[in-house]
Amino acid sequence: MIHSFTTYFTRNIFFLFLLVTFHEVALGQLCPDAPSGDIGKFSINNNPTFIEYDGNGALNANNIPSNFCRGEQITLEDLVTGGGSRSFEITQNATVLSTSNAIPVPSNTNSITTTLPTTPGIYFIKSFGSIGGSGYYACKVIQIVDFEKPKYTVKLCDEPGTTTMKKVTITLLDAPSNKLFESYTYSITPFGASPRSFNVSTSTYPREITQTINSSILGFDFVIEGKSQYGKCSESDQKRLTTVSTPIAPIIFNVAIDNGISLNVAATAGIEHKIWMRDPTSESTYNTTGTPVYTYTPTASLVGEIQKFSVPDPTKQYCFKVNAFDICNAKTVESTNEICTTPLTGNTKQGGNTIVWSVAQSSLPDNTFRSYDVFKVDASGTESLLRNITTIGNNLYDDTDVICGEEYTYKVVTNYQSKSTSNLLKIKNTSIPPTPLGKVGSTVIGGQSIRVTSLEKEGGDLPTFTAFNYYRANSINGNYTKVHSDASAFWDDTSVNPSAQQYCFYMTWTGGCGESQPSSKICPIFAQMQGSSMIWSPESSFTDPITEYKIYRVNPSTGLPINTSGSGLPYTSTKNSLNLSTLNIPEAEGQTIYLAIEGYPSSYPPTTLSNYVEYQRPSLALSAQAFTPNGDGLNDTFYIQGRFIKATKMSIFDRWGNLISFIENANYQNNPQLGWDGTSSNGNKVPAGSYAFQVQVEDLSGNIITKEGSIVVVY
Repeated sequence: MIHSFTTYFTRNIFFLFLLVTFHEVALGQLCPDAPSGDIGKFSINNNPTFIEYDGNGALNANNIPSNFCRGEQITLEDLVTGGGSRSFEITQNATVLSTSNAIPVPSNTNSITTTLPTTPGIYFIKSFGSIGGSGYYACKVIQIVDFEKPKYTVKLCDEPGTTTMKKVTITLLDAPSNKLFESYTYSITPFGASPRSFNVSTSTYPREITQTINSSILGFDFVIEGKSQYGKCSESDQKRLTTVSTPIAPIIFNVAIDNGISLNVAATAGIEHKIWMRDPTSESTYNTTGTPVYTYTPTASLVGEIQKFSVPDPTKQYCFKVNAFDICNAKTVESTNEICTTPLTGNTKQGGNTIVWSVAQSSLPDNTFRSYDVFKVDASGTESLLRNITTIGNNLYDDTDVICGEEYTYKVVTNYQSKSTSNLLKIKNTSIPPTPLGKVGSTVIGGQSIRVTSLEKEGGDLPTFTAFNYYRANSINGNYTKVHSDASAFWDDTSVNPSAQQYCFYMTWTGGCGESQPSSKICPIFAQMQGSSMIWSPESSFTDPITEYKIYRVNPSTGLPINTSGSGLPYTSTKNSLNLSTLNIPEAEGQTIYLAIEGYPSSYPPTTLSNYVEYQRPSLALSAQAFTPNGDGLNDTFYIQGRFIKATKMSIFDRWGNLISFIENANYQNNPQLGWDGTSSNGNKVPAGSYAFQVQVEDLSGNIITKEGSIVVVY
């Protein structure tokens, strides 16, 4: 039967080919026409609008595609009474041919259930059958599509003058995906109540739908579903509705340039707000018909929330206002005030840093200019107010309190009723000569070298540091010459003789900005002997003055102090001299002692040391005027008495100048009473009388003392 039906239709196949080709090119894909009287009839998914036509023109309902989902299951029912050999074909081929792809309908029924293709596109559903020996045919164009959720807006507003009536306004948008639906179902369900469902069909977009609900409940669940006319599939969307508040006028608290723009705004929660921007150099008003710089929805009402967004050029000044749209009353609510940014720039110059910021706008609504606050910000974020400026046109500040190579951070706050905070500006000045070192000191090391040191800063504490420089003068008023340079904050000068003369020093440092000014001049303590007094230089060894001195004995080999009980050392003085004869150093301590001075500056610690001073206490040689060499054990020997004596040589002469005796005592310390026993060189006792003597005394320090006189021999 299918074969005879196919043959029946191919008698005008050339004509049909031309017709179909014409339709596809000119009018789109259409169901092909069938000979008069051979019209079939079928339904899709039991839809009461059945298909009872062939092609018969592009505007025929059969040729307007109905939309179906991919792979959707559909039921096809042949509605020709008495028909037989029923079959359906779903194909993208518009030619009227029942092929081997046709789906036969079982003989005991007139319907089948089948699955649509999964590839989107235009298809033809064709119904074939026969009755009374003649074939019949019907066709429907369908489109298999990927449906999307309905595109719409919805709002819930109180009806004016009532406490319970609410109006829901749904707007179906003019979106291509919406036009694939033939109808919509939506439901509005008060929280905890039963759904209230409504249907609507439309082919016109945008389409506004309103629905009035009598309910004292403030919240509703809203569901909207888009459907195709014949298809069983649909797409839906849902959201929770709450009554839209009438927005308050937004209030701008402040603005800051902070990796973009941070705008602090108090507004109404849950309502979309738009931030508008203008360039005050070229725009006096806002273009609110264009694109806002930022759109957001506040999460809390009447609470300042920071909105962050970017601007085309952060170095330019921009002004902002905020608008909300009152969707229930269809009007715009603008912010009560407007605010502008304060972009900050700057540069370095000889003597300091200069910062410049954009001049405040003088005619902002509800934001009158009051002043500028200029801040310097340290590394910990602590801000120091440099200046408050009340003149609107004074938008420049020179900071001269800077150090070469140090990086400084600045910010400026423009005080309106609200605040506009600038960006943080970092500046490093390399054009200022480095500042001198604040504290330096000097001391004698081991009595032989001099150490000069920076007491305040190491190299790492100084910006762009490269070296410390050491300068020396060989007298208090001498000329200074650079004698050393390196990265160390101290240096030991071993080319000096601190016990022979006084030296003075100063330090500088070199960095990326050149060499600093000299530090204070410092002179290590130079001590020396004048007679029995020790005197020392009054010039300070430190940047800070010396307020007190301590004199103590020192071991010159070790540099360690020697403590001698009851000697009067160490001795504390505020003067620059000490009479050493006033000290009570035991004779057993020796003839030669070494002394050093320790100076205590007002900023103690540390202290400073002088050179070592060698003090030789004077020796003493005494002799008797008479002695009795009679062998009685009393006053039998003429000898030298004294202190610090190492050796003696004694010559005795008679009245004619003849040497009659010579006595040498090479170890006076062990035999201090070795002397003349009254005998001559021949061993005989000399007669009583007066004799001349000469004594050479060598003291412990190697000094030679000659003593002459006469001695009387008595028996």
